[in-house]
Amino acid sequence: MTIRWILLFTLLTAPLPAEKAARIAAELRATVLDEAECYRVREMTFLRGDARFYLTDGYLIFGQPVEGVRTVAAFYAPDAINDAEILLRPPDRGERASLAAYTGTPNLNEHFRQALFVATDGSLDQWRSELLDRPLTRRDPEMGLLLQSRFAGVARNLGQSFQVRLVHDLLNQDPAQGIFYAGITGTRLGNFDLVHDPTSREEMTLGAVSSRPGAAGFDIWASFETRERAREHTLPPVPGKLDDFRIEATVHEDLRLEASTRVSWTPARELRGALSFEIAPAMEVTAALLDGQPVEVFRRESLRAMLIGGNGNEPFLIALPEPMHPGRRYELEFRHEGRVILDAGNSVYFVGARTNWYPARGLDYATFDLKFRVPSRLQLVATGDLISNTVDGPWREVHRKAANPVRLAGFNLGEYDSVAIQKGGINVEVFANRRAERALQPEGRTLIIPAPPAYPTRGGPPRRGPQVIAMPPPPAPDPRARMKSLADEISSAMEWMSSQFGPPPLPVLTVSPIPGFFGQGFPGLLYLSTLAFLDESVRPQEVRGAESHIFYSEILYAHEAAHQWWGNLVSASTYRDDWLQEALANYTALLILERRKGARALENVLAAYRDGLARTAANGQPLESTGPITWGLRLRTGAQPDPWRAITYDKGSWILHMLRRRMGDEPFLNMLRALRERYAYRAINNEEFRELCAEFLPAGIPDRALIDFFDHWVYGTGLPHLSLSHSVKGSVLSLTLRQSGVPEDFSVDVPVEIRVAGRKEPIVRWIKSDAEPVQVTVKLPATLQKVELAPRYGILAIQ
Repeated sequence: MTIRWILLFTLLTAPLPAEKAARIAAELRATVLDEAECYRVREMTFLRGDARFYLTDGYLIFGQPVEGVRTVAAFYAPDAINDAEILLRPPDRGERASLAAYTGTPNLNEHFRQALFVATDGSLDQWRSELLDRPLTRRDPEMGLLLQSRFAGVARNLGQSFQVRLVHDLLNQDPAQGIFYAGITGTRLGNFDLVHDPTSREEMTLGAVSSRPGAAGFDIWASFETRERAREHTLPPVPGKLDDFRIEATVHEDLRLEASTRVSWTPARELRGALSFEIAPAMEVTAALLDGQPVEVFRRESLRAMLIGGNGNEPFLIALPEPMHPGRRYELEFRHEGRVILDAGNSVYFVGARTNWYPARGLDYATFDLKFRVPSRLQLVATGDLISNTVDGPWREVHRKAANPVRLAGFNLGEYDSVAIQKGGINVEVFANRRAERALQPEGRTLIIPAPPAYPTRGGPPRRGPQVIAMPPPPAPDPRARMKSLADEISSAMEWMSSQFGPPPLPVLTVSPIPGFFGQGFPGLLYLSTLAFLDESVRPQEVRGAESHIFYSEILYAHEAAHQWWGNLVSASTYRDDWLQEALANYTALLILERRKGARALENVLAAYRDGLARTAANGQPLESTGPITWGLRLRTGAQPDPWRAITYDKGSWILHMLRRRMGDEPFLNMLRALRERYAYRAINNEEFRELCAEFLPAGIPDRALIDFFDHWVYGTGLPHLSLSHSVKGSVLSLTLRQSGVPEDFSVDVPVEIRVAGRKEPIVRWIKSDAEPVQVTVKLPATLQKVELAPRYGILAIQ
């Protein structure tokens, strides 16, 4: 290893060829709007994706070219009677509803007097050519000087906000894959952004930067595929695939992480110019090699691009010295370091960058070989089978390997005790901190005993004041208290899930604590809140009570363990399908709760979920109405209560429960088994899931293709209030279903169970709800005993 590091140091410190990416970035930063390239424009129209712009009357000024491409321009209409207009009509109901929620209208028709454009798709050069071809076009350098001054600051800021993308596109020189951005100041809506990016699954993004607690955010008003792409059923081209990660990392005593990541890269098509990757903002990429030769690394903060992307990663580039050929296997190596591990006190640590501590692009399935060096006092756990764990002087060296493909690799560390249990061929290792983090340590109290009542005294001693007693703190909670029982519970859950869904991706599951109120399920590695390791009696007062007990003691561990199948083995195609992996994991946890505690325990959780969805959101409407579950992280607005969490986890669990009630218990489990078998190491989308579920519906169920079901519960919103009344006349049962609390066009199939004398199985009658009361009659074969609306929580509704 020593010789290898010496050779690596020699290569990395050798002078690189001219750093073209840095040079282009410097030119971009120096670019200004050119007063000599200011033109008066009238009746100019152009399209970008599904957005149509009309520059009715005003001035258009272009920036200086970089690498032969004009990347910035600005429009300005000095008079109120002169302006421009943008038209955009989202293609589906959900996105029109989203746009209406932010702007008050389902279609964008906004006038504006100023806008700034940033582009690498050739748009700006095309506009300039079109203007020069017009016989009446005239330059106006005097106005150009005014506009140069007016837009100088914003042009510089926006250019830097997209700097990595601009450098990438200028190196690659492929306008068909270039980006187009418009920063518009609307007369009604104020500042907002439009992006057309053909490299994104959804090319059109419309929204605005917003202020959120603790940080800036980006509110997506609408995001969708262009109609052309949807019509042609095409996807953005995939550049290639990463595989065979080999990471060697050292965690120093001061918690600084220093690592080398080697990975294989196979291009899917010819690539030239640059390759883009992502990593945590706290990690610095200090060097990169391609097939053993140093290459330029370019990274700058691109704030607006990060906000619009919304994934918390920072992009960086490696410049390609020559084109990459499709199908050939290349070797990449990155050196990276940073502080992604925080000290929570008492030798308890928080790994902040759990998904992005190493360079990657996307979440391809790949193998991982991980070697760590940590101070010998610490234990380190990570994704994969344990190959070795040895101590050499002041260092502990840990080697873990995931031979089966996984989507990402994580690690955790601390001063741990551990226990291991094996059931059903799966080895479960639970590691617990020896002490709880500082935030969970109980504090001492000061007890003040009042003085006795004052009585008149004559020359006696002064009355004693109140007595102050310092009460010692109660004993510190022991995170190891539930370690063995937690290992047994997780092992039993893994055994049952394996019997139902088949084996998990890795035969070893390592469970480790993390400070906070959450958990996370990585391949072969779970992060569980320290609270899950504590007895309820010593948890903080704010997380006691029935609901908190169920969450931390029953649901959290099972939910994260279920991610071994839902999320790690079967993944989601896009952010619109992400709810599936969370809902499947959560409902699997509820199935395990039902097995342990009975059906009433599951129904109590569903009732709490329903009540949470009915709570009033920041906009005064029910939380469930914030948006459809397919909006994913777009539901996370920073408001409390959090719509994303409630809709993704709680409504998602309800959707699966309603499907179970339609299918029946055994067909539902068969569906989950088929899901695992057909989509192992693959991604699934909403429509594929709908088609799979439809296969397991029994005869006699309405909406056999589940089109209406998905339209209302997945792609739409609505939490109806339902009531059922009935009367019997002779042998005829009359039923009346009433619905309220939802829009007039809301309509769902509702099951009604009718039990009659002498018949074991109930009669099930499905009624389609409507804004007006719906009346149906049923011929009774025997004496009526009971009528029940959607029994066993068959529908998400307030009853």
